[in-house]
Amino acid sequence: MKKIRRNVSLNQRLAGISLAVFIPMILVMTYLLASLKNATSAYAQITKSVSYANMYARDFKERMDYSMYLAVIGKRDMEELGDGETTVNGILTVNPYKYIDELEETCDKLSYMATVDSNRNQIKRLKNSLKSLKGCVKELETAIDSGGAYEDKMNYLNENIYTLTLLIQKGIQDYIYVETTNYTNVKAELDARNTRTFVICIWISVVAIVLALFLTMKAAKSVTKPIQKLCRMTQQVAEGDFTVQTKESNTDEIAVLTRSFNDMTQEIGGLVEDIKQQQKNLRIAETKLLQAQINPHFLYNTLDAIVWLAEENRKDEVVSMVTALSDFFRTTLSKGRDFITVREERSHIESYLKIQQFRYQDIMSYEIDMEENMGEFMIPKLTLQPLVENALYHGLKNKRGGGMIKITGRLDGENMIFTVTDDGKGMTKEVLEKLQESIGKEKGDKSIDGFGIGNVNRRIRYYYGERYGVTLESVENDGTKATVTMAAQKNQPFS
Repeated sequence: MKKIRRNVSLNQRLAGISLAVFIPMILVMTYLLASLKNATSAYAQITKSVSYANMYARDFKERMDYSMYLAVIGKRDMEELGDGETTVNGILTVNPYKYIDELEETCDKLSYMATVDSNRNQIKRLKNSLKSLKGCVKELETAIDSGGAYEDKMNYLNENIYTLTLLIQKGIQDYIYVETTNYTNVKAELDARNTRTFVICIWISVVAIVLALFLTMKAAKSVTKPIQKLCRMTQQVAEGDFTVQTKESNTDEIAVLTRSFNDMTQEIGGLVEDIKQQQKNLRIAETKLLQAQINPHFLYNTLDAIVWLAEENRKDEVVSMVTALSDFFRTTLSKGRDFITVREERSHIESYLKIQQFRYQDIMSYEIDMEENMGEFMIPKLTLQPLVENALYHGLKNKRGGGMIKITGRLDGENMIFTVTDDGKGMTKEVLEKLQESIGKEKGDKSIDGFGIGNVNRRIRYYYGERYGVTLESVENDGTKATVTMAAQKNQPFS
């Protein structure tokens, strides 16, 4: 009896080849997207918990201690403290009971957001300390109402209230430290996952290629030329070129496969671009954390100057320096905002220059001239301050005698133009050309640029487009001028 041979259509053979290639690629792509999503989620959760805790780590002790001190010396009662009045020292007073209740509610949220189990136990300890603090506040309030001795009340304030607020502040800081340290664990886990993904991709690719070659050889008699062409196109896709397209054959089944191939490369190209965009967003998040950092040398030098003034009993200058430093920090942090108004940016650089003028009063003077109608327009935070810092440290400090830093701002049609000019040492033509080349790159040479100008230029181009940014002019021994151009908008640009 003659054996009946089953016919397999060309469409079925090519469908088998397609499945041998598509399914592994889809599995790999799905795994990659899931890994990226998990990593992004972990970073976002840590950032969220740290940012939330940081709101109280900065000023809880200061506001509680000062509010209770006002209550002890008789300048405020508990209800008046809750009015939220900002004192001459720049500290916002609080109702101790309500503020403790607010932090207790915050502790519940921090416990929920914690990415490390030990931090949940830390929150429990914090809540116990808050209960103890509330009891101490109640006892101190009773002593105040009963008219006890001032010395006894102050001793109680120092030994109980201040001790507990310090303990609570340290607890919040420990929470932030543990959460931040978890970045390392997340990175290690992500590296291990990437290694596993690489091995899996290799094995899946090997299996897919072997299977595809086997099925292709079976279909070679009828579709040799089209299949070979598609194999060459597939190789280009494997090398990362997702723009390849192949012409459709006159054979209907080959035409179906050709259309599927073209659609597949376009779809994968889109997915790869999506992954690149997500990676770009991660780099932006890291840049935001960098923006939140404060130069420790600037802070230490300023605090040393304040201590020296206090020892010299120059109270007015101490108040002026502390006020300028507070304003500088307030704008630097800006409650996590990426954009602030031109008015706030002006206040920021003015605070910075006031502080620096105390240290360099013999060599530095400054002038700020910005049009009043620019005040409500939005500007990326820390745009002008790095340029002012460069003008001081690389311009005036290297020049003999005094110098001037001038900052201007004006509207030009739909654009804003800012300039930072100094009459300092300037640069040679060769150094200027190297610096201009460095700041134009995605990652400039830090030995030339430092952190300032290139970072400002890249952020402006990211938010507003390539036609905006920073330009430099400089003449050796004559000075330097940095010009910043950006779109004039009262709303934050889409990013």
